Amino acid sequence: MHARLGLRLCWIAASIFTFGHSANAQSNFYEGKTVSLIVGNAAGGGYDAAARALARHMRKYIPGVANIVVKNMPGAGGLTAANYMYSVAEPDGLTFAVLSRSTPMQPTLGIAAARYKAENFTWLGTSSSYADSAYFLVTMGDAPFKTVADLKNPAMRPALIGGLGAGGTDTDVVLVAKDVLKLNLNLIRGYKGSTDLSIAMERGEIDGRAIGWAPLQVGAYRNYVREGRLRFLLQFGRETRWGRMPDVPTARELASNPQDRAMLELVELPFRVTYPYVAPPNVPADRVRVLQTAFMKTFQDPDYLAEAKKLDLDVSPLDGATVRGMIVRLAQSPPALIARYKAILEGK
Repeated sequence: MHARLGLRLCWIAASIFTFGHSANAQSNFYEGKTVSLIVGNAAGGGYDAAARALARHMRKYIPGVANIVVKNMPGAGGLTAANYMYSVAEPDGLTFAVLSRSTPMQPTLGIAAARYKAENFTWLGTSSSYADSAYFLVTMGDAPFKTVADLKNPAMRPALIGGLGAGGTDTDVVLVAKDVLKLNLNLIRGYKGSTDLSIAMERGEIDGRAIGWAPLQVGAYRNYVREGRLRFLLQFGRETRWGRMPDVPTARELASNPQDRAMLELVELPFRVTYPYVAPPNVPADRVRVLQTAFMKTFQDPDYLAEAKKLDLDVSPLDGATVRGMIVRLAQSPPALIARYKAILEGK
C-alpha cells in the first residue's frame, strides 16, 4: 500500500515538474530575444509612424522580450513585404509585420505579383478600423480645384494626382473614383514613398494625392495642414461625413446608383483594416497567443494612447479572428463586382 502511494506521489511530482517546465519554457521563449516588426512602406510615412509607436509599447506585453526593432521593406505597393512574410520570414514568432491595407485585396483581384493567400497569414489584427478617421483626396491650395465639382468641370484641365506603385490603396481609390464619379483626373504613378509625393506637390509637379488623416500629421503634410495649404475635396472610408470634416462630401453619397455604391464600398473595405498586422503562416500556437495578446493589450496602454493622440492616430482595433473573418468574406465577393473592379484598375 505504502509502495503504491509512494509511486503515485512520484508520478504526480514528475507530472507537475514536466508541466511546469513546459509552461515555463513556453512563457520564456521570448526571454532576451529581439523581435522584428517589418513595415511594408517607406520610412517617414503614416504606416512607419504608427508601427514605431506600437513597437515602443507592445514590447511591455511580450514576456522577457529584449526589444522590438522596426525595419522598413517598401516596394511594389506593399507586395514586397507581404510576399516576404508569407514565404521567406521564419514562422518562429520573432517576426511580424504591418502590411499595406491593400494587401488582403490583391489575391482576390488576381494580382499575379501577390504570391500569398491573405487568410493564411497569422493575423494579429488591425490597430485602426476607421471608427474616427477618414481618407481624402486632397490638392494643394494653389491648384485651381476648390471643390469636387471642379473635378467634374469639362472646362478645367485634369487634376494631376500622384500615387505610389500599382496596387496600393492610394491608386485604387483614385481610379475607382475617377470611373464611378466621372472625375477629370490623371493619375501619375511611380512615386517611391509619401515623402516623394509631398516634394512633388510642393514643386507643382502634381496637384495632389489620396491620403489618410494619420499620415497628414507627419512630415511636410503636417505643416501643410497647419498652414491651411491643402484643400480637402472628397473623403473615403466612411458611410457618413467625418465629424471633423463636415463640409467634405463622401464618395458614397455622390454615387448615382447601387452598383456604383457597391464598387465604392469594395474599394473602401481596406480602410476597415487600416493597419493590418500579421505574422507568417504556421507560427506555433503558443507564440501566436503571446503576440495576439500583446498586440491587443497595447491599445489599452495609457502611454501608447497618449502617443497615439499626439500622432492623431485612430485607435479602434480589431483582433486577429475578426480581421481574418473579414478577409474570408472578401474572397466571397460577387464575381461581377470583382470583374468590374479589375477592369477599372486595368483601364478597360
